[in-house]
Amino acid sequence: MATKLSEEQLKRLIKDDLFYELKHLLCAATEWSAQESLVDCHTAKMNQPCFHVKAYAMDSAFLHARNLYEFFTATIESIKKNEKWGTLTWQDFSGHAHQTSNKYDNDFRNDFHGRLLHLSRSRSTRTPIKNEVTILAKDILQLWGGFAKKPGIEPYAIVLEEMQQKAINEAVHVAAQYEQYGFTSPFS
Repeated sequence: MATKLSEEQLKRLIKDDLFYELKHLLCAATEWSAQESLVDCHTAKMNQPCFHVKAYAMDSAFLHARNLYEFFTATIESIKKNEKWGTLTWQDFSGHAHQTSNKYDNDFRNDFHGRLLHLSRSRSTRTPIKNEVTILAKDILQLWGGFAKKPGIEPYAIVLEEMQQKAINEAVHVAAQYEQYGFTSPFS
């Protein structure tokens, strides 16, 4: 059985770990979106090596999205299975904070696993997720907002809202470097 964390420990985990994941998800998704809309090898609006930065941003966004999806949507079975690793989940905050995501549960859980984490033999037959970066990030933002409203989360709601806004502000800052090309953050 996992040790129950104090309210202060959980607030610290929100400020350090959950914020880290959300910030890097939104910043990577913003960078991916900028690269997607501004860089084309044939008609580049800016001088940038083709596709490399976009691929790095996509991989980073997917990694952070998966971590947050696993936090928000972990099943009781997966929580028990991963208890030995000390995996942080919604259950550490409240027994009533579980959420689901149609986007993740029905469309992309297996694709994240098979395309991002492993070099699977069936990789090419999996759903292409490379154009879903900002959609998945927006889904995570909805889960984050929903989590802050769940029963038992009241002591953490303010810090969750503050960290969400701080992460969005970071993404807006990433987008600012592309303002001259007419790009704005997909999360502002």
